[in-house]
Amino acid sequence: MSDDSIPWSEKYRPSSMDQVIGNTESMHELRDWVLSWRRGPQKTKAILLLGPPGVGKTSAVIALCRDLNAELVEFNASDKRNKGVIETQVWTAATQETLDGRMRVVLLDEVDGLSGTGDRGGTGAMLKVIAESVHPIVMTANDPESPRLKEILKRCMVLTIGPIETNDMVGVLKRIAALNEVDVSEKVLEELAEHSGGDLRAAISDLEAIAIGGPSLGVSSLSSRDVRRGIRETLARLFMAINPSVAKRVLSEADVDDEELVLWLEENMNLHLMTHHEQNCGFEALSLADLTLGRIRRRQSWRLLAYVQDFISVGIVMGRSETPFRRIEYSEPTWPLLAWRGARKLDKTSELLTKLSRVSGVSRRRVNRAYYDAIEQIVARDPKSGELFARWLDVSRALLGSKGSRRSRQTWS
Repeated sequence: MSDDSIPWSEKYRPSSMDQVIGNTESMHELRDWVLSWRRGPQKTKAILLLGPPGVGKTSAVIALCRDLNAELVEFNASDKRNKGVIETQVWTAATQETLDGRMRVVLLDEVDGLSGTGDRGGTGAMLKVIAESVHPIVMTANDPESPRLKEILKRCMVLTIGPIETNDMVGVLKRIAALNEVDVSEKVLEELAEHSGGDLRAAISDLEAIAIGGPSLGVSSLSSRDVRRGIRETLARLFMAINPSVAKRVLSEADVDDEELVLWLEENMNLHLMTHHEQNCGFEALSLADLTLGRIRRRQSWRLLAYVQDFISVGIVMGRSETPFRRIEYSEPTWPLLAWRGARKLDKTSELLTKLSRVSGVSRRRVNRAYYDAIEQIVARDPKSGELFARWLDVSRALLGSKGSRRSRQTWS
């Protein structure tokens, strides 16, 4: 393959750890841990790099192996990684010494992507490999909430790799543009960085698209990315944002309920907005968002939802005027979140029982005892039937999800 045909995101991968940008502390910890294996096998035999796509998790491992002249054995997302492969190929790489005596690093990309019947047993096999390994094992994952990581997290060191900050990203884009003689202004580079949402690989690909398409192809012409982000990643990107439009896009990409987001912000806002003035601005905006959500619930005025995102995005960005952004571990709200989830579940159950009662002509108590379980079991066995029931009852499909046991349900009179 000629050098010109290589995508820029691959062509300009860092060749040394010195070229890896962002997440400095985590990168130093990764390097120190791998170096410790030169003294022999360590007690902690695996490390998990946890963060969103395009932030340098895999690139850092490749660059580190080059720096240390270590052999890299990589199993990426395109490889078949079921129980059989892990027990044979991965186990062999992790437990056998190298022929030339060099250090070997075993890299398993996107371990949270193991899914489906073809990968059944893969997690258990991976835990066995970790226990018996004589080489450092580095794993990467995107989704911290993945059930595939539950046991793996107990057996390894975890390093959080966050989104790349805008200023760092602009520096990389500027260097690549200069190497390729692309005439692009710094303002466009900043827009590319913000458009990527902290994903450097995506930003480099967008720069290449503009280089090919010419100056007439602006950032607004680039396709938007259909991404859904978890709550902790959403918080990090939201507090990192430097203008309200970027913050609002972060909120639109969040895979989290707006009311739950408000609870998380209430719990963690003081970690980023630390001065009296900043907290006044932030909590004032959050209270307006909460009041608007209450009005939406009472009046079903969903057109007001856009104002919720406006209040939060403007309040966070304009509020953080003195405290510099820093990476932190966010705390989950405990009692308020549990109470909100419980009340929300009861509301959903009540609405569904009311609809069933009207259709069947019997009381909600009778519906709860005679029909509710049957419908839930049918939907659990055949998820497609949920759409049919939802249309029949004129309710949201979300009301027909899983529920607690009969003992945990309220008996409706």
